[in-house]
Amino acid sequence: MNINFNANNNGYMSINTNSRQYKAAAKDFLAAHRAEVAKMTPEQRMMYELFGGEEAYMRNVMRNYDSDGNLLNAYGVAGMDATGKSLSEIHQIINVSEEHRQKMFDECKRHFIQEYGVANGDTTKRTEVFTAYQKSVPIKDRLKGTWTLGQYEKNYTLAFAAAVRAAKPGWKNGDPFDISILDSVTRESVDASLVKSNSQYGEVLARGLDISV
Repeated sequence: MNINFNANNNGYMSINTNSRQYKAAAKDFLAAHRAEVAKMTPEQRMMYELFGGEEAYMRNVMRNYDSDGNLLNAYGVAGMDATGKSLSEIHQIINVSEEHRQKMFDECKRHFIQEYGVANGDTTKRTEVFTAYQKSVPIKDRLKGTWTLGQYEKNYTLAFAAAVRAAKPGWKNGDPFDISILDSVTRESVDASLVKSNSQYGEVLARGLDISV
């Protein structure tokens, strides 16, 4: 069991079992937890109660939900659970603000230059861009908006690679290049070239026009 206990805590305020947060946590965890507790030896049960018992356990798992009972992801963002949703439902292209498209463009360019076009999960800051975007929009738009912003991300990186290859034929990801080549690629030019279409994975954005580089 993963129970956090603060030895300096002289007691717990009673949990509001009518709250949406509690009800969501109870629905997902409580029955299985009680079944586990029922299997404890008397000694284990004594230690369990000493460290807060069911109330401590529930306080711990309630941290996985917001006050409205929405499940939070690892970055504390609600509305990102795609369980039971079809690709056609969540892979839709919606409007993403210019502010967040620009942030994604800037991060793609920074990372492309730093890694010479190689995707490196250890150095990218894409998660920060996605998380900031997700927190800026209503819960109902977060899955679809994340998919949409990801489509922009893919096309920004493709545009940078195309510009380098046009200026330096034979260039491969990982090879050095003159970073001034990317000055001619703007977010506006990439965005203007994108056309929405349908695929087996849902709605996608792809370049429908040549980008001037």
